[in-house]
Amino acid sequence: MRKKLKTLKVKFSVISFFTYLTLVVVILIACYIRFYRNMIYNYEVIGEEILNLASSEIIPDHIPDYLSGEYDVEEYNATYEKLNKYIKNCKEIYYLYAYKINEDSDVATVIFDAETEEGHDYLGDDYELEPDILANKDKLLKGEEIEPLVDNTKWGFLMTCSKPLIDSDGVCQGYLFVDFDLTQVKKNNIEFIVRLFGIVFVIMLMILYGGMKTVAVRITGPIEKIYLCLKQFKFETEEDRYKNIASLKELNIHTNPEIQALYETLISITESSNRFQHDFEVTSEKLGDMKDKVYVDVLTGLGNKYAYVEKIKYFQARLDIGENIKLAVAVADVNNLKYVNDTYGHEKGDAYIRGCCDILSDVFGKDLIYRTGGDEFVIFIVGDDYTSRFMKLSEANNKFEECLKDSSLNDYEKYSASLGMVSCQPETEDILTLIKEADAEMYKNKQEHKKIYGSYR
Repeated sequence: MRKKLKTLKVKFSVISFFTYLTLVVVILIACYIRFYRNMIYNYEVIGEEILNLASSEIIPDHIPDYLSGEYDVEEYNATYEKLNKYIKNCKEIYYLYAYKINEDSDVATVIFDAETEEGHDYLGDDYELEPDILANKDKLLKGEEIEPLVDNTKWGFLMTCSKPLIDSDGVCQGYLFVDFDLTQVKKNNIEFIVRLFGIVFVIMLMILYGGMKTVAVRITGPIEKIYLCLKQFKFETEEDRYKNIASLKELNIHTNPEIQALYETLISITESSNRFQHDFEVTSEKLGDMKDKVYVDVLTGLGNKYAYVEKIKYFQARLDIGENIKLAVAVADVNNLKYVNDTYGHEKGDAYIRGCCDILSDVFGKDLIYRTGGDEFVIFIVGDDYTSRFMKLSEANNKFEECLKDSSLNDYEKYSASLGMVSCQPETEDILTLIKEADAEMYKNKQEHKKIYGSYR
């Protein structure tokens, strides 16, 4: 399933779908924001007109008298009735009220509160101000105009517009507020956007489906056929490679010029690759034979001096980049070779060298043993062998000693070699220096061997 989702056909469809969907969502969000702003603006205009008209009914100079209780009741009631008519005749109005903002508390004093179905507050009542109004308290105390407030409240999605009530001396005696319940308007806008989204989404799917069908026939379909064909390719034999070309030609793709050119070029490249592969295999066989001759010691079958130099370069490059290599180097020198050559001839001497190599290969493996001279060998010890390098060295010494002391063997079969080993340290910077140190260790051991078995070479 996961692999199927990665195909060009599916990816193209998914990307196109989400591109269209994103575009539709962005457009609809932009439409909603536009509707929302228009709604706010329209109610701002309505609120300003209502506040201008309603404030003309109130005499700000008489507000102190209303609050003190010494006022003309008939005048107050007449004003109150006029405010009630606004809320009865204008369905958009949710609340219409006038408050005196108190400096020393978070409550306001009611001046007027037009009647609603939910009731109303009376002159002189305390009213706890909402947080959004309290946030503008400093401006309200100064008699400054504030921007309309829009917020979700316990009464619904309300918009509050306000106007200061300024007396003849320029003093703010209170504020006239009008609230509009925009809950239904907002709901209608959202429902419209949802319906519009549904219509546009269906249209988008129809357009997308038609486009995807065309793309599938002209582009992704042929590409998918080529892809599935390529997945079946095998390259093990020359016959497999010719079958690859045949299966590719069987697709017989004829579509738009770009895909057609790609298909024909792919066939041409595959045919050329087949020819190159054939030539490469022939050349590789020849090079393999040459490599064996260049890097393999003829006498022992181990790596020769050229292979040894390449391996030194390899380990030196790792040291140069600061790698902490787990590496040990052992140097082996065949004992008694001169005696065997002088006594039994060089043919037996060559067999003697091979016998010593067999013991070294049994212990260390032959992959990292190199013949660097007539009777000298260098062994690179890495991996698991590095961990057990001292055991390996001891094992090799024991095998040589057992062979040397075996009285049932001829002298030219008593294989013997001296070994010296050192380990790469974090401060080691040069492989050749490491080899010289191992050679010095080998020389010490060889001197000990001469003391015990004599120095004839």
